[in-house]
Amino acid sequence: MIILKNISKKFGNHTALNSISLTIGEGEIHGIAGANGSGKSTLLNILFGNPVIRNTGGYSGDIFIHGRKAVIHIPKSSSDYGIGMIHQEFALIPDMSADENIALCREKTYALTEKIFGKNFALIDRRRTRDAANHIMESLGIHIESNLRVAHLPVNLKQFIAIAREISKENLSLLMLDEPTSALNRNDSEMLLNTVKKLSQKCCSVLYVSHRIEEMMNICDAITVLRDGKNIAQYHKKDEFDLDTISTAIVGERTVKAVRKASQRGSHPVMTFKNFSVNMPHEQISDLTMEIFRGEILGVTSLSGHGKSALGYGVTGFYETGGQVILENEKLDIADSRNTLSKGILFIPEDRREKGLLLSQSVMKNMVFTALQTSDNYYLHRFPLPFLSLIHHKNCRKYAEDSVEKFGINCRSVHQKTGELSGGNQQKVCIARACAVNPEILFISEPTRGVDIRAKEIILETLLDISENFGATVIISSGEIEELKRVCDRIAVLYKGKLFAVLSPEHSDKVFFQAMSGMA
Repeated sequence: MIILKNISKKFGNHTALNSISLTIGEGEIHGIAGANGSGKSTLLNILFGNPVIRNTGGYSGDIFIHGRKAVIHIPKSSSDYGIGMIHQEFALIPDMSADENIALCREKTYALTEKIFGKNFALIDRRRTRDAANHIMESLGIHIESNLRVAHLPVNLKQFIAIAREISKENLSLLMLDEPTSALNRNDSEMLLNTVKKLSQKCCSVLYVSHRIEEMMNICDAITVLRDGKNIAQYHKKDEFDLDTISTAIVGERTVKAVRKASQRGSHPVMTFKNFSVNMPHEQISDLTMEIFRGEILGVTSLSGHGKSALGYGVTGFYETGGQVILENEKLDIADSRNTLSKGILFIPEDRREKGLLLSQSVMKNMVFTALQTSDNYYLHRFPLPFLSLIHHKNCRKYAEDSVEKFGINCRSVHQKTGELSGGNQQKVCIARACAVNPEILFISEPTRGVDIRAKEIILETLLDISENFGATVIISSGEIEELKRVCDRIAVLYKGKLFAVLSPEHSDKVFFQAMSGMA
């Protein structure tokens, strides 16, 4: 049993947590819900021993684990208490293989060298280490080459590697999950939830943080709602959960869902793919021939590993491609990323920390960074000499401050480092960066990943606005079928990297899932 009493945390003058108390029983799955910036991640960081907590003055309050007071200041002390954490932004080492990440600091060693040199200096038995990692991944239903570098894997597989690493700990008594299914499709999410339920049945307690309320209602025994760092309410499954009640408690008001009012789709294609292929590991696209029409919002979906994430990466030159991309009547030179940007084509990737943001730079700099690379824009002082220009700091700051208000970004100021924000707030910064460019064609992958229910609708409304009021063409790659059906004109379904069907939003969920499974 884990008991938290009056846990409080301040960052400067900002109160992130205000006297939070809760009890997590043995084997209980306890959900934590709340808007971005409500204190969820801060609570997990305290229990994990994240150095940022200690380096900013520590926390107040008491933590009791199995009846004993726990002092947690560093990750090792958290691990010694049997606490494991799966981070929203994966805490993996990109240049190490999957099996090396899973077995990190728990590698199998040769017994003789361990006797001679001790555990810390013994030779690693790579075969046994790899076999143990493979066994854990297979128990999760994941079958990949465990010697592949993590940097080359898609986001969903990174999530399962992070899970495999934590559940392999022998002393695990509390597993904390921060938005564990935000990068997963429906099938992968069900696999993960079944794993969590099995852990619970083995008396492992679970602290489950998510913006997917229906998912939490399905898996959790209790749900605590945080708002502005305070414990607003707590609900129990035995009393029956109510979606509207929990959703209203999270945001303080009812949320209106974004819906496409009128299609802006033109009659002529703005971009045409001819036998297009993308060599993205575990997300390959092959032989794609498809037209995208000016002003439309096109959804792209598939099961994980079937190609939905690859289209934007391919068009903007992240991975090796084949075939042709025709922009209007001109072949696009994918290898020239500056040329692609100059033609108004922008891609916002799902892996925001590694490919979408400059984490060490401020919120303001991240929002305008891409826009500064375009010509004739609002964010630069222009001079007669074409090669000479200076950043217009006043305009940059105004745009950033307006965006913070528009998207509800929880930050101390626009000069705060983006890496210090919660994952959901980082996603909003990515959306603001896209808006600063005013793109002609926007490719965006998993735009609502890791954001709260209110911010989700703000982001979808923004994508609708980009299309309806600015005439942009928007391509949304996502596993969220319900969201795609609300905002898209058409939805392309990929299966095994090939275009299987192009469906209307009016088609039933059953038709979508059949197409995603390759059933005509």
